[in-house]
Amino acid sequence: MNSRRITLIVAIVLAVTTGLLTLRYLNSVNQTAQVAVVESKPVVIASRDIPTRAKITPDMLTLVKRPANQVEPGAISDPHAAIGDVSLIAIPMNSTITDSKIGQPAAVGLTARIKPGMRAVTIPVDAIKSVNGLIQPGDRVDVLASVQKGSGDRPRTYAIIRGALVLALNSAIEPTPDESPAPGTSGNVPQTVTLGVTVQQADLLTVADLNTTLRLALRSPNEPLRAEAEEPLDFQDATPEPQHPPQPAVPPVVAVAKKERPSVTIVDGDKLIEGNQ
Repeated sequence: MNSRRITLIVAIVLAVTTGLLTLRYLNSVNQTAQVAVVESKPVVIASRDIPTRAKITPDMLTLVKRPANQVEPGAISDPHAAIGDVSLIAIPMNSTITDSKIGQPAAVGLTARIKPGMRAVTIPVDAIKSVNGLIQPGDRVDVLASVQKGSGDRPRTYAIIRGALVLALNSAIEPTPDESPAPGTSGNVPQTVTLGVTVQQADLLTVADLNTTLRLALRSPNEPLRAEAEEPLDFQDATPEPQHPPQPAVPPVVAVAKKERPSVTIVDGDKLIEGNQ
């Protein structure tokens, strides 16, 4: 092998090596450029599990930096923007705090659930009237009014409201966990129920609560609200005629004949004088 051929082989090896090194360098430069293009953004995450409807406090939040292409839409970048709000859903630990997960306290209150033209009316209930406490917020119920009529007349029940929305039981506006009560107990039976009704139904429900006996009937969620018509309540039936107590019998007055005194004859000389004793 002459020196000319050796020189050629060495040149080829050097050229290949130089090409490989150049390609590797270009790849590294390209990766560095790509990393530099992806900026990092500050993101607020949950430092612990945050339950639903919990007020956001500083100890619940942590500020971190994440690549901009991995940040959720609506992510909060300033902890002060979330402090004081209320969690609308349960937020797990290390989850990003977004504006869709938190809101003002009014957003989770009862007023946010009342549609325009509707009213919230609370009535007292017990185990029987509330279907043994099995009704939950969000259910639909019929309101039945039982009227006790006068003596001798049979009582009657009217379905005065159909498909009323249950807004709250006592002060709870969220369904409670389904826990079976212990044997021999009535469970967590509510004392009050708040219904969402129209303005006219609110007036009717208030008067019916004062003059009749109310009871709730739980509806199927698959049944149309207008499957059956409401029954108008005649409040004349709710006011039975007053029953006057029987008057004691007055004994008849018997006329007593006046007894006549016996007459006496007196002899005065030659005169006869008649008189009474």
